[in-house]
This record gives sequence, structure tokens and C-alpha cells, in this order.
Amino acid sequence: MMLFHKWGRSVLALGLALGATACDEQNPFEPVDAPVVTVEYDEATAAINLSWSAVANADTYNVRRSVNGGAFAGLAEGLAATSYVDPDVSAGNRYDYIVVAVGEEDTESSDSVGISIGRMEAALSGPISADRQLSADTTYYLTGVVTVEDGATLSVEAGTLILADAMVQPTALIIEQGGRIDAQGTADAPIVFTSSKPAGERTRGDWGGVVINGRAQCNFPNQDDCIAEGFAAQYGGNLNDDDSGTMRYVRIEFAGYEVSLGNELNLLTMNGVGSGTTLEYIQVHQGLDDGFEWFGGTVDLKYAVASGASDDSFDYSTGWQGRGQFWIALQDPNDADNGFEVDNNDPDTGALPRTDPTIYNITLVGKGATGTAGESTRGLLFRLGTAGEVRNAIVIGFGTAGLDIDGTETAAECENGGLVVSNSIFFGNAAYLDPDSDTHETACVSQPGWTTLLTGDPMLADPYNWGSPDFQPQAGSPAAVAANAATPPATWFTATSYIGAVDPAATGTLWYEGWTTFEKALGQN
Repeated sequence: MMLFHKWGRSVLALGLALGATACDEQNPFEPVDAPVVTVEYDEATAAINLSWSAVANADTYNVRRSVNGGAFAGLAEGLAATSYVDPDVSAGNRYDYIVVAVGEEDTESSDSVGISIGRMEAALSGPISADRQLSADTTYYLTGVVTVEDGATLSVEAGTLILADAMVQPTALIIEQGGRIDAQGTADAPIVFTSSKPAGERTRGDWGGVVINGRAQCNFPNQDDCIAEGFAAQYGGNLNDDDSGTMRYVRIEFAGYEVSLGNELNLLTMNGVGSGTTLEYIQVHQGLDDGFEWFGGTVDLKYAVASGASDDSFDYSTGWQGRGQFWIALQDPNDADNGFEVDNNDPDTGALPRTDPTIYNITLVGKGATGTAGESTRGLLFRLGTAGEVRNAIVIGFGTAGLDIDGTETAAECENGGLVVSNSIFFGNAAYLDPDSDTHETACVSQPGWTTLLTGDPMLADPYNWGSPDFQPQAGSPAAVAANAATPPATWFTATSYIGAVDPAATGTLWYEGWTTFEKALGQN
């Protein structure tokens, strides 16, 4: 509806220029202006009253609402009046509204106008050197580079909204070595780190994202060389069970910031993060650089969604040796890089400890048949001497290839059993194996451990639907055949007998539904 506005005007204007004079005289184009909206809370009725200016040539008005920084949704349509009462509100929440004026041939949206009910607002800035608690009844404005220092813990209640200042660059949250974050949301009340811009106006790179610097291994010979991207902070060490805290049911949105050329922050960056840290049910959404990125460390990640990253969805290197299970990547069809981009160390491809994680049950969705993303769009890209296991993967819709193995050092890891991909489905990619000049892919898939690699349709319900994707394999899918799947190790992993990140037999709300968002960035098709 709102997309019609500018495009519709240009087409009608072209018709005028071509001489549709009689039609012009009878049906001149009548543009609609944006309403000016005011809101107030009525304590007596416990409702929010909206009013807006009458707009010439508008026949009706539609009202859209966002709650606590979430996506706007339709609240009322076809209103003839210039006011509306929203009774479905409660204390402790923030509500933002947009009014759309609808004319016969045109629509125009107001600016977003918001109001908090019994909800406080507070600044989150500067170094945090003592324990601090963030409460769900307060909206926090993250401004500048905020660090959680050694010995301090930042605790965040379920349902807390943190708005990162899009006007102050760089803005980022950094958990330093020895600092901790305890952010434990729920499926019904996730913790959201997002842009301070109103919903519908947010875009990638509005702020810098979340960085965790731990004391676990990285594979530079001198640990002093383990320096984080972005702000050159120290990470790494020999405390592989280091505990940087817990993040559960957390969304990180519209982040990623280029500090300098080639030196960028990601949505969630894990530098030398140890296995004592708990990371699960995390979505990174609409990032300017990578979604999840590991530099060394031993931290595990379970139940993860990377959506709309303009670079790689999952990127790990420099000796990461953790575990992963139940990962989903949904690539922007018109601006994305690889599903996985995996390295050992550049330039020391033989550096130890080698990048060598164990990952089960992933679903990677590329640009699909109609997307225009033209970067290094591989589903799984392994290079620079990496090792590791990837099993029970679904890889679909990538514009170059499903699988790419680069470099003789990486191929050697295939041969010695250090790098294995098995029990996986590749479908709808431009090619199953990368069509480059080397033959590493062919050599690797012929190794004994690379078994049950399928190229049939996994029959996912609706994976390319950006508004409401459905990644569940349907009845008859080869992903649902237990004999096709690998059994995960008994420790830490959840027992599965299927391929992909979503159980084909699951009913009701799926694990990634409800607490995630698929809101598009400003200007995104």
C-alpha cells in the first residue's frame, strides 16, 4: 500500500506527459499529504487517544502500531474520522503509531509518534565498572561505546528494550575480558537491542552491535596479537572455560559499523569467548557486516537465527573450537555474502589450535531463484586450512554454489579426516560444488567420512518468505528420514534424527517463532 505512493506518481505523471489530456481534465491526480499525529494517555480510561490533522484528498485513514520497538502492525483501517482510541494498552510499555492517509490514487504516512505508559527512560553510556541492573519497565538509550569492565556484570531483565543511538557513531556494547553480561529473556519477553530510529525507518549500520571479549584461546602464536576488530581491544588467553555470562532469547538488530576500511563491527562478535559462557536463542538481524562471528574461543551456540546480514551469516576463524546446533540463516536475496565463511588463520594456515568446531542441524537459505545478490554467495565456504564437522545441514538457494573448498591446506584436512561435511542436503543452488578451477570439492566429497550428501528437494514449507518464513521440512522430505541423518554426540547436543534446524515432526510453535523478527530495513524490497 505505502509502496504505491512514489512509484504510482511517476507512472501517472508519465501518462500525463504522453498526452492523456482528456483523462487529465476528468481525473486529475490528487496527491495526499502526510497527517500530523499527536498522542496522549488518558489515565481515567487507561487508553491512548490519537488525533491527527485532516488531509486534503484523503478518503480514509489507517492506523499502525509498534509495541516496545517491534515491527509496526495494522491496528485499524478505513477510518473516516481523524481520531482513534487505543484501549489495548498497559503500563510498562512503549507504543509508537503511524497514521496512513489513503486517497483514491495515493497514500502518505505520518512520522512515527510514540508514548510510554508508566515506563521510565534511562541512559546507558560510558564504562560500567560496577554491577548494573537493567529493568524491563525502562527503555534504555545506549549511546557511544559502552564497556562492561573487568569484574562488573551487566544484568538485563526479560523484556527489556535497549535503543542504540543511531545519531552517535560509533555506538556499541562491549563486554571486556573479565566483564559479564547476564541477559536472560524468554520466548514471550525477549531482550531487544535495536536502533533508536522508529520501526520502519531502521537500517543496517545504525549502530555497532554487541562484542564479547573473552580469555579463551586464539591461534596467533603470541596471545598479545589477539586484538579485536573495531576498537582494538585485547582478547584471548588460555582460560578456555572462561565465563562471560549468559545471553538467552536476545535479538540484536540493525547493527554493524565500519570503524575504518575493512575494520567492521558485526551484529554479535565473539572474541576468545570461553565455554563457561551460555549463548542460546539468539537472533542477529539486518547487519551491515557478518551476523555471528567468532575469533577463536571455545564458546557454544544453540538455537541461533541470522537474518538479513549483508556479509556472511556465520563466520568463524582463528581457532574456534566450540559446538553449535540448530542454526538458521536467511539471506537477504539482494545483498548477502556466504552462509558460512570459515578460516583457520591468515596468513598462518597451519596455526594451532586449529579452527575445529562441531556443528549439527543447520538450515541455510540463500537468495533463491529471483534474488540479485552477486557477491561470494556460497552456502558453505571452507578455506585457509580449517577443520571441523558440519552434519545434518540443509543448504538451499545460493547463487554460486552450495559447497566450496579453497586451498590445498584445507583439502588436506578433508583427506586426514579433520574437515567433514556429512548427512546433508544441497538443493536449488546454482551448483552443488563450486565451479572454480581447483578440484578440492570433488576430492573432499569422495572422502570416507563425507557420506549421505543428498541433492533432492528438502521440501521446506516456505523458506524464502521474508515476512513469515517457515523452515520446517514437510511430509515426504528426505530431511525427515532418520536413516539420512547423523546422530549428534550425547554430551551437550540435543538428540535428533533429522536433517536441518527444525524438526519435521514438531507441532505448534516452532523454536524460532514468536521471539524473532523479520522486519525489513528501510528501503529494502
